[in-house]
Amino acid sequence: MKNKFKKVVILDTVIFYPEHETLLKELVERPKIERVPLEFNQTKKEWEVPDDYYLPDDATIIIWPSSLPESFDGITPKIHEKLKSGYCHVEQALRDNIPAQNLYNRVGDADCIITCWTAIPDVVLERINPRAILTWTHEYEHRLNVKLANEKGIYTGCVEDYGTDSVAELEINMLLELFERNKKTNQKAQSAEDLAIGVLINLFSYYRKMYINEKNTRKGKFSHQFHKLGRSLKHYGDMSEKTLDDVIPQKSISGKNIGILFTTDKFYYIANILKNGFKANVGILKDVNSNVARFYKLLALNEFVIFDSENLDEATINKIKKIKKDRCIDIQSLYHYDESLKNKTLGVIGLGRIGGRVAEIAKSFGMKIAYAGNKKENNEYAHLELDRLLQEADLISLNVKAHKASDLISQEKIKLVKKGSYFINTSDGNAVNQEELTKKMLANELFVGLDVYQGLPTTKTLCLNEDINGKVQKQLENHVLTYRAGWATQESIKVKTYKLLGHMIEALLK
Repeated sequence: MKNKFKKVVILDTVIFYPEHETLLKELVERPKIERVPLEFNQTKKEWEVPDDYYLPDDATIIIWPSSLPESFDGITPKIHEKLKSGYCHVEQALRDNIPAQNLYNRVGDADCIITCWTAIPDVVLERINPRAILTWTHEYEHRLNVKLANEKGIYTGCVEDYGTDSVAELEINMLLELFERNKKTNQKAQSAEDLAIGVLINLFSYYRKMYINEKNTRKGKFSHQFHKLGRSLKHYGDMSEKTLDDVIPQKSISGKNIGILFTTDKFYYIANILKNGFKANVGILKDVNSNVARFYKLLALNEFVIFDSENLDEATINKIKKIKKDRCIDIQSLYHYDESLKNKTLGVIGLGRIGGRVAEIAKSFGMKIAYAGNKKENNEYAHLELDRLLQEADLISLNVKAHKASDLISQEKIKLVKKGSYFINTSDGNAVNQEELTKKMLANELFVGLDVYQGLPTTKTLCLNEDINGKVQKQLENHVLTYRAGWATQESIKVKTYKLLGHMIEALLK
């Protein structure tokens, strides 16, 4: 492009893969990236830019670090309450940590400003005139006065709809993990559904690695926060000596190549779920002995292979295990679950992009789908009023817009939910009465998966005790507690940053 930016300032951590960085440089005149360092101040016990650091004069792409916390340490009662009640309920009190003059000094001469969590107050916006202000988030109204920016002729943009598959798959992952923790028996898998649940739990463990996020969440360390720290530049800033799997190991199942040695009709059920629910590429081989070449092709071209050792000879089994190593599943190793998903009713609250995708996957299991919220035209699912949905659904998936549905699932609403139901929330912690929900969790009257909270997931936020720095550890261990894991897969981050770069291209064409 002949028309390029002269100076791009990134106010906090945005994840650029090498391919993103290549395109970013193409959009800037004389591109030279400078990643501003952080060091730990032992006296203040906090991270900060070194006092003796000076920006190079020829830097044209400047990436500033953020100083948001990655753990409970240093979070005061005052900040905790703001985190719990603030409009931007995750970082309300922390994202405005750059004084206006310092912020102006950073962005004053930039013609493209990119931010994730740093707000740009009007007092700064009124004094600058960049070509574009972009946010690496799905919304930006609470970080930027968009109306004022547009009146000044500034192009503005945020990144919407980049992680639909990622969030929807996390919800299904949570549901199956709740089955694993609460419904798994010591008996071997018996039905096609047992096999499907067991296979998917193994696939999620390999691809999604939700256990990493939950382990950190229960220890009071937050992967989501770490993504936004300047310290994460050590991990995401320079990938020249790392593979993407080293940096961001989490992946979606959607689009993956999964092979099945189809020696039993029980495989039809899981094949349908993978193909029509998760949109995976499913390779099938029914006769191993008469198709030796296809057998090796199946092993070579599919990331994961599913087989039944009971119907294969020892040599074939050994070939599979030696070639695929930890990327194969023998259904003889799976277990029986004393509850079924087939014909259960999934109640989706908010049938938007993510809610609709959750419903699509659930339908492939043989679940019935009902939804509450705005009625959709020409929709195959049953539309119910919220109270009726809460009373009738066996599984509930909450998918509302953040900051738009405070206390939607109130104490009274939670009491409507029938005992033994499953409840998943990946959208907005403020939409749910946590105190009442925790009571149901402690009594095991509901089986719950949470990825969002009214603030950071401390024991106080979860209404377990008053210690704001309390770590959940093994409390509520038969429930699933992650923190902002929904968006974080290789695929969603790749799409997210490309959409950001797309906004930059559009701004240059204005």
